[in-house]
Amino acid sequence: MANLPFLVSTYARNITMFGNERLTPRDGFKGIPESYRSDVKSYAARNYDYDELDRALDKGWISRQELDDIMALKTEADPIIKLAT
Repeated sequence: MANLPFLVSTYARNITMFGNERLTPRDGFKGIPESYRSDVKSYAARNYDYDELDRALDKGWISRQELDDIMALKTEADPIIKLAT
């Protein structure tokens, strides 16, 4: 069964922006379902810049390995740094 897109984006936001979930079980969190982890990492790579992801790492919301996994998925079209608007 395919993952639901609204859950993928919700998991990614809750992990990287709010820190109220984790990709894997740790810090008293049960982690998101394993079947969603790859899609959530891909979503984060496509939608969050390095500063946002680095902040999540600094806060302990993602691990160094998770950050490395996400960054490895980035393409030239994905945000690396936030552009001034």
